Amino acid sequence: MKILELTRSFYPSIGGMEKFVADRLKIYKSLGYEYQVITTTHSEKKLATAQRMDKVKYLSSYTPYEIVPSLKKTLNLNYDILSVNQVGYSYSAKAIEFAKAKGKKIILTPHFYFHTKRYKIIKDIHFNFFISKILKDVDKIICFTNFETDYWRANFPFVNDKIVIIPHYFDPPRLSKVSFKNEYDKFFLFLGRGEVNKRIDLLINAFDNIETDYHLILTIDKDEILPKLKIVIEKNKRIHLLGRIPENEKQNLLATAEALILPTDYEAFGIVSLEASFYKKPLLLSELSVFKCILPNEGVIYFKNNIEDLMEAIKKFLKMSDKEKIEMGITNFYNLRNFEFKSVARKYHQLITSLFNSK
Repeated sequence: MKILELTRSFYPSIGGMEKFVADRLKIYKSLGYEYQVITTTHSEKKLATAQRMDKVKYLSSYTPYEIVPSLKKTLNLNYDILSVNQVGYSYSAKAIEFAKAKGKKIILTPHFYFHTKRYKIIKDIHFNFFISKILKDVDKIICFTNFETDYWRANFPFVNDKIVIIPHYFDPPRLSKVSFKNEYDKFFLFLGRGEVNKRIDLLINAFDNIETDYHLILTIDKDEILPKLKIVIEKNKRIHLLGRIPENEKQNLLATAEALILPTDYEAFGIVSLEASFYKKPLLLSELSVFKCILPNEGVIYFKNNIEDLMEAIKKFLKMSDKEKIEMGITNFYNLRNFEFKSVARKYHQLITSLFNSK
């Protein structure tokens, strides 16, 4: 079985689609499938701190719509299945068109692309004029949650029989004799990027208005911060920007944090919440349906995306007893049983087998 995995960007990192693709490759390897990753030079800006991986081909792309002149030639490779991550770009649309013409099986993982506001004009045009044809050309659509599934079925009823729900899996880190230490006694951890949908503006301002001996650590770069937020950070010595961090440091932060805090306008899945759950951490999250699909309410303090509500969520956590915090973390840890590698890998095997057993 040969799979061509197509993604706009590929750089295993903290969260995001790139990490999902990297995790999916582990499933292919465990099932004995051959694979090749095709991505674009949209990834180039992220490669400064990481080496390129094997079996990854980078194609030159142009404009935010990702026009890739060499795509058709590349898709002449020998493969059985084209697995496309995300829609809304020329890159993915053309890939599906080319693969369909060659009679290949096509799997689409939308990553809930149309629920975001990024590149809204392009997305609106794509949604109104192109997406229906694309969805008709694919054989299967992978959704992560019932929430995402409901979206596609409501907007495109004809895809009902094509949808398969397969969540991300959580693969516990392989650590040996690691002693977790941190220079901060107590801290909240924001693990992710400084993109617009990640509401670090709310988080930084809310935290700045609370008197506490806790620190706030964010794994984002200074150049991702707006000038007015930089002023707040410079004045508040309890707020720290670490930038991109290696895996061992990420695990150290997850293990030593008091809680994970993640304000966001939208999320396709939220794998970072599972990573924190492994270390039995309480979660402070934006009140999103996608989180409620994958997490137990008892382990989460939800907040609406405004400064006042976020401040109340932080204050609520600070007032909790150690026993209550521990119970939240344990609840989240036991929830990980729903996202085991073997279970998710089995669903991929069933999906791919069904592609070639169907008429």
